[in-house]
Amino acid sequence: MTSDQSEARSPAERDHDIDSRAVANARGAVGAVRTASETVDTELAAIDDRAGAQASEIESVVAEVSDLSATIEEVAASAEQVAQRSEDAAQRAADGRSAAAEALGVVETVQETSEELAAEVRRLDDRIDTIETALSGIDDIAEQTNMLALNASIEAARAGSGEGADGFAVVADEIKSLATQSQEQAATIEAALAEVRAAADETVAQLEETTEQIETGTDHVGAAMEEFDAVADTVERTAEDVQSVSTATDDLANSSETIASQSEQVAERAADIEDAIAQIREARSEQTTMLQEVEDALETAGDASGLRYFPTGLTAIDDTCRGFVEGGQSVLEYAGTTVDDLVADVVVAALADGRAVSLTPTPTLDRETLAAAFDGGDSLRAALREDRLFVLDPFESWEGGQNVFDLHSESLGEVNRETDRRRTGPLLIVGNIVGEIAVMGEQAARAARYENDGGVFTDDDTVLNVIDTGNVDDAFAAFYVGAADQVFRVEATRSGRQLTVGRSPGVAREPSVDLPTAMSATGKR
Repeated sequence: MTSDQSEARSPAERDHDIDSRAVANARGAVGAVRTASETVDTELAAIDDRAGAQASEIESVVAEVSDLSATIEEVAASAEQVAQRSEDAAQRAADGRSAAAEALGVVETVQETSEELAAEVRRLDDRIDTIETALSGIDDIAEQTNMLALNASIEAARAGSGEGADGFAVVADEIKSLATQSQEQAATIEAALAEVRAAADETVAQLEETTEQIETGTDHVGAAMEEFDAVADTVERTAEDVQSVSTATDDLANSSETIASQSEQVAERAADIEDAIAQIREARSEQTTMLQEVEDALETAGDASGLRYFPTGLTAIDDTCRGFVEGGQSVLEYAGTTVDDLVADVVVAALADGRAVSLTPTPTLDRETLAAAFDGGDSLRAALREDRLFVLDPFESWEGGQNVFDLHSESLGEVNRETDRRRTGPLLIVGNIVGEIAVMGEQAARAARYENDGGVFTDDDTVLNVIDTGNVDDAFAAFYVGAADQVFRVEATRSGRQLTVGRSPGVAREPSVDLPTAMSATGKR
């Protein structure tokens, strides 16, 4: 059907076409919203889990910080006690230093007194020596006096009797008696002096020994003073350090209390977040219900009696859902495998059904693969030459030729208009979303997704969008899936591939069939 034929349709038919496209677009939008909502659900669940875990962790932190705060307060109290004791020790060390200084002064005074006493005793010894010298002189005088008295007695005896001689004899006796007494007294004094000397010598010796001990004691007291000084300095520094620790601990205790308070606030906020997430999840549940109702309404609006089908060339699809809905939109999703052979079979079957095909190949669907599906290159060349097949090449892998359009040198709109002008029958449009993104960029491809190829094609034309879900954003792909009348999925399995009918009018959800690896459903290759 050409554009002229399309314009010949009645207004009611054109309105039906517009309504059908609007319903399809609405379905696509709902599908995209549902996919986004499911993503939000997943993210909310993750956030909920993280928030719950965070709340538990914060509660643990609050408990730990509270315990830490109590411990810090105990440390602060202990530090204050240590600081007070250090100050007391410093004061006692200072008192000990003062007492040692006083003791050193006393010892030094005693030392000076002892030295003076020793000097006095030495001077006494010198005087004793002088006295002993004098006593020696007295003793000599007494001996000489005694000798004189003896001589006087002898002379008196010679003089004979007489009054003068008797008196002279008496005087001589008296002198002798005095000399004897002088000698006795001198001996007594000498003995006493000897005892005094001995005592003085012993005193001097003791004083010298005492002086040496006092000197040693002075050294010890001096050393003790130095030790007291060192202890006092150390204790003072320790007291200062402990005071600093005490101050720092007080600050830490205050900080811990602040952290504990803030942690409690964070815990409360985490609980609020959990409540908010619960409310969001409840609202999301209601939204999901409403989305389902909208989808059901769109399904009802989109279902129309008298649908016509044409074969896909894939036995698995044709046996399950009678083929493609004519004038409908279908999606073929795949991931981790290839669908090149399946797309080639769809093209051959549509041409055999008398349709023209606009094909945007996948990155790996080349001329040789398509020719194999045609049972030879001549049939492929004939389809291109007869304007029954139009290849839109987004990857520059077809090397040009008749009816092969390089989308890097010609715009998609221009190619679509040229295809519509030359085609001779209803068109199967095999689109490739990865190819559109490669040519237009993702932003432009997103903007164009609500358009039906710029309004060029008619409602009698059928669209099959091939989507590599591994290279297309989920939300982007969800629009096409939601807008589609039919959804087919191909996934890799251990034994090959599996094709699943995700949606098709009148078909129960999710029937599936196994496909061999890199083989078509018809078993041609």
